[in-house]
Amino acid sequence: MWHYVPRPPGFPLPSNTMSEAGSDGAGVPGRRPSTTRASIVDVALDLFTRRGYDHTHIDQIAEAAHISRRTLFRYFPGKAAIAWGEFDIQIESMRRQLAEIPATTPLRDALADALVAFNSFPDSETEVHRRRMSLLLSVDELRAHSTLMYSDWCAAIAEFVADRLGAPADELEPAAMAHAALGIALASYRLWVAEPDADQDRLHELLRRGTRILA
Repeated sequence: MWHYVPRPPGFPLPSNTMSEAGSDGAGVPGRRPSTTRASIVDVALDLFTRRGYDHTHIDQIAEAAHISRRTLFRYFPGKAAIAWGEFDIQIESMRRQLAEIPATTPLRDALADALVAFNSFPDSETEVHRRRMSLLLSVDELRAHSTLMYSDWCAAIAEFVADRLGAPADELEPAAMAHAALGIALASYRLWVAEPDADQDRLHELLRRGTRILA
């Protein structure tokens, strides 16, 4: 699953920011003041969608984003990390959100609320988000990279569950519930991306339905 990476204010749609020529060497060298992690992700997703992930190279992403290859690596360590965007930052945000959930909220409801909050985005970004998730769920390199990303996500959920149960995070119940929550999110997204007209409400419905299996 994924949390929306916001488009920076004033950053145009990818089709307006990049040359269709792509590799003609017309890129502007150096980093523009408007460059952000989110703007690089936005441009890369457009390239991945049009050219395919495997046929898109780091140099092409840098050129389309109007930055140098060296500058791009200051933001991301590699191509897979670009597709995942600011997932690591959003995990820390989720930890804070979990900590603010009232202790009186039933555990299953708390996890459902956390899943919905983590997977919320502006309605205008629905198709962008669908493209991202289609890539993350289907590209072998990105699926392999997900092992590390999902490990951190599961750790955050397990810590929350452990705190509620008064048990260590590596005990069976917290770990199992965290992995179950991850499975629910992934299953929900597979169904969601397969429905061309599904909106954000549909995704949230799937997530909440899935959490009903939790104790």
